[in-house]
Amino acid sequence: MNCLQNLPRSSGLPLRSFTGNSRKLNPTVVSLGMTKFADQRLSIVAQVVSGPESSTAKDDTEKDVGKSDTYSHDMTAAMGAVLTYRHELGMNYNFIRPDLIVGSCLQTPEDVDKLRSIGVKTIFCLQQNPDLEYFGVDINAIREYANECGDIEHLRAEIRDFDAFDLRLRLPAVISILNNAINRNGGVTYIHCTAGLGRAPAVALSYMFWVQGYKLGEAFDLLMSKRSCFPKLDAIKSATADILTGLKKMPVTLTWHGDDCTTVELSGLDIGWGQRIPLKFDEKQGLWTLQRDLPEGRYEYKYIVDGEWICSGFEPVTSPNKDGHVNNYVEVLDENSDVTNAAVRKKLTSDDPDLTSSERLIIGQFLEAYADVV
Repeated sequence: MNCLQNLPRSSGLPLRSFTGNSRKLNPTVVSLGMTKFADQRLSIVAQVVSGPESSTAKDDTEKDVGKSDTYSHDMTAAMGAVLTYRHELGMNYNFIRPDLIVGSCLQTPEDVDKLRSIGVKTIFCLQQNPDLEYFGVDINAIREYANECGDIEHLRAEIRDFDAFDLRLRLPAVISILNNAINRNGGVTYIHCTAGLGRAPAVALSYMFWVQGYKLGEAFDLLMSKRSCFPKLDAIKSATADILTGLKKMPVTLTWHGDDCTTVELSGLDIGWGQRIPLKFDEKQGLWTLQRDLPEGRYEYKYIVDGEWICSGFEPVTSPNKDGHVNNYVEVLDENSDVTNAAVRKKLTSDDPDLTSSERLIIGQFLEAYADVV
């Protein structure tokens, strides 16, 4: 059941940033995976826990306001929920458990001292370099200062922003690194991305689910009671199933019917909502096609025809969200999968999955094995 060799190492994955034009992005609601939260529309404003601004910080605030507005707009469009991040207000966070904090990014070396004062022993950064560069965060200065302190460790395990598929593929390696650091350092762990609303809560949930013995629904309820955020539960479920059943890709062909357009692109699927991939035109059939190898799972996407975001009427569509937005989707299944693996994946991608003791043992062994190669 444990197919370590079939899961790709995240170190080999391309690191790509979200560079889409925010005015062209179409908000999409991705199901949280639990019925009572399926249509939840979140309006999130981070609670600030930072010290008074210096004169230099005040000068920089006006510059950051515009960047925060753009980032919040892009995040809302890409994540499918109304999400707001105010970088100019400083670092913000919430204790999820006494030993686990989820928050926004550190902005200065002084933020390291703020975390040390509340018992943090591991700072776990999920940002990529473009995320840091966008807000002008000097990650090297932060890491150097943490290293000089001697009683706190700063680690990075990069995940692409606004991308549930990248999150799914990287989670096993990320949780392996995190678990190893927590076992080594003890104390309180601070997990952060940029805003602390997507990647960081998803990693915290995965750790609670895979390592700390929670059911995924229990961990989610606890997280949401402490911090309003929008973790991608489907990515966590799929990553869990990938560990236990292996990661096998199947060919998928998507088609746009019509020869009365000049360009057809697709967004979503496995490339994220911030990127697009062109379809090829078949002159004989008068069709635009895209062939893609995808792991098992449910993928939402939308066509962009001559610049207009639109759903195909020939393919399944999601239910409308509160704003009336819908997406096409495709379910990718391995029809040749053995009965046991199919049952495990079906269970783990259900509304409220749990792990058996033997499955937890397999995941624990997997994380230990992964730690030796990342």
